[in-house]
Amino acid sequence: MRAHQVRSIGAGQRYLVERTLRSNGRIYERINEGTPEPTRNWKMIGHWSDLDGERAKLAAEGWQVEE
Repeated sequence: MRAHQVRSIGAGQRYLVERTLRSNGRIYERINEGTPEPTRNWKMIGHWSDLDGERAKLAAEGWQVEE
């Protein structure tokens, strides 16, 4: 499962945060500052055990969830 969220750090300054929840239970995230090709690598930020729970949590936090 993948999810993304656009965040703002000031007037007109936005960046894209992407998350991927992998089948092995790991959660990875990377930040794209608006370049055509992301310059940052994926970073492991945690683990999940309940995919439906994670989906609901992300949606509640304003993430756009993709399957």
